Amino acid sequence: MKSLSLALLALLPLRIFAEVERAQIDFEFVRRLALERAAAPYAAPAEPPRALIERIPADTDRLPFRPDQSLWAAENLPFRLQLFHPSPAQPPVVIHEFSATHVQVVPFVSGFFDYGELRPVPKLPATTGYRGFRIHSPLNRPEHFDELIVFPGACTFRALGAGQNFGLSARALAIDAGPLGTEEFPRFTDFWIGRPQPGDTRLTIHALLDSPRAAAAYEFVVVPGTTTVVEVRAAIAFRSIVAQPGFAPLSGMFWYGENSDRPAGEPCPEVHEADGLAIRTGDGTCIWRPLQNPPGPFGSGIAVDTLRGFGLLQRDRVFEHYGDLDADYHRRPSVWTEPVGDWGPGRVQLVETPARGRLDANVTVFWIPDRLPAPGTPLELRYRLLWTEAEPAALTLAPTVATHVGALPARPLGRLFWIDFASPALARLDNGALDAEIRLGPGAKLLRQSVRKNPVDASWRVALEVEAESAGRAVELRCRLREGYNPVTETWVYSWMP
Repeated sequence: MKSLSLALLALLPLRIFAEVERAQIDFEFVRRLALERAAAPYAAPAEPPRALIERIPADTDRLPFRPDQSLWAAENLPFRLQLFHPSPAQPPVVIHEFSATHVQVVPFVSGFFDYGELRPVPKLPATTGYRGFRIHSPLNRPEHFDELIVFPGACTFRALGAGQNFGLSARALAIDAGPLGTEEFPRFTDFWIGRPQPGDTRLTIHALLDSPRAAAAYEFVVVPGTTTVVEVRAAIAFRSIVAQPGFAPLSGMFWYGENSDRPAGEPCPEVHEADGLAIRTGDGTCIWRPLQNPPGPFGSGIAVDTLRGFGLLQRDRVFEHYGDLDADYHRRPSVWTEPVGDWGPGRVQLVETPARGRLDANVTVFWIPDRLPAPGTPLELRYRLLWTEAEPAALTLAPTVATHVGALPARPLGRLFWIDFASPALARLDNGALDAEIRLGPGAKLLRQSVRKNPVDASWRVALEVEAESAGRAVELRCRLREGYNPVTETWVYSWMP
């Protein structure tokens, strides 16, 4: 079967023709649908076809899409579309293809998939839908189409820049994520994917999201490259008050790193998809919060008057620090969120939950504005997501390159912290040229400190010996280096649970 497109509808059964309509699909079209949905009571998804429940395994990755069926391949277009088989474990999504003047629903076609030994092939209605989809493009070599962005289900997606491996995920919306215990998981229900034209260098995707407490419209413009950029536009309306809405969420795995103990028997020195949260504020302050694997759910927020960006970064790019030949953690992309326009005051909220293995996505970060619109009134945001191996350009001060934590002998509530900063500008300074600005939150006292230039690699190390007044209460530590009164490094922020 040839690749499906608006030009090849004659290959489909006649009943599918009714799905083709003359229509202009843009963000305003999807926004109107979202607001209409938000104004109505939530409608739970319909029951999937009986054949899907009875015949299809929950692990639909065992039913892969056949690459020779990739949509848009026959026309040699610059992007290709592959679909995920619908799953009995989650409601299918409706996927449309649109052009400048027309739109059609992409029907379910069993011939798209390799059913292996599953015989006979289940007969599912053309209206079944799909679990999600992925887009391919010549990301690394002109002659080969690589995975570019994946929407695997729920409201998550992941993208890649050139030379990268999948790691961190983005989400469209988080609702009460973290220790509140009332988290709700919105899901995409409909997608409209723009059919590319020859020579296109970007792809447009519109999406409709729904959940019991929210409905939203999204636009994703995907621009592949060494750094792949996803330009996001969103209109979110809540049906009721949400205690902790999370906008532009990012999620990933942090099992252990240089600031934690290695689990017994694990051969890799470190295992994580990101090692820190970075923030840039409107006054030029750059913040680095090393990630941790806490013993229980832990939330920490950083208040910001004007946000210039935030992201989960995989800053450590040295293979030997991971040693995993299969996972390639040193090639996992950082994801940097860059607001478009003024988001106003709010906070960057980090939620960390316990991870017991490398498959646990235990870290989530998102933006919470100080002022939220009333239920029914849409909140509109625009931002860019940069999937990159490079340090974000917004982070202009010398970065934190390592955080090591150790015990203090004879002090059960004491800890030793080594914080290393490095940059070419710092390397040119002589020992003694910099001072440390240190701030401790309530519940801790500073026992000793030192600042030294490392003669081996010209980095700078701040050593802190800190003791807590009592156990079980989180203490925030802050540190940066100054030359005179001028800060020359980002601000290291650490939440320590003694």
